[in-house]
Amino acid sequence: MAALGLATAGCSSDLHPGSGVVRFTDGEPVRAGSVELRPLDGGDRYASRIAKDGGFTLQDTSGRPGTPPGEYEAVVVLVVQTEDLAKELHTHGRDVPRRYADYYTSGLRVKVESAESPPIELVLEAR
Repeated sequence: MAALGLATAGCSSDLHPGSGVVRFTDGEPVRAGSVELRPLDGGDRYASRIAKDGGFTLQDTSGRPGTPPGEYEAVVVLVVQTEDLAKELHTHGRDVPRRYADYYTSGLRVKVESAESPPIELVLEAR
């Protein structure tokens, strides 16, 4: 399933806050990892760590929060080192399928219309 984040109205500032959520199709949030958006027309990338509730706030490569209006492709990456932990001690939540870690295979797209667009929502297919 792809991602959507978006619609709407006129804007007074150019930047969308860059906030959003990443979750699985069954509603469970992705609880760890990172999100990155890359504009389809080139330019700066926007990235964020994912909070335990699935929330994120994107920043550009200089650390400035927010994203300009535009169309983006997205990746969601979960890299966890747990080989020394018993399974019940893992706190990263459900694994993110590898296909979401690559722009060529993720299938995730986001369109930000304006600064007032709703929060970005990335939806991953549950295994």
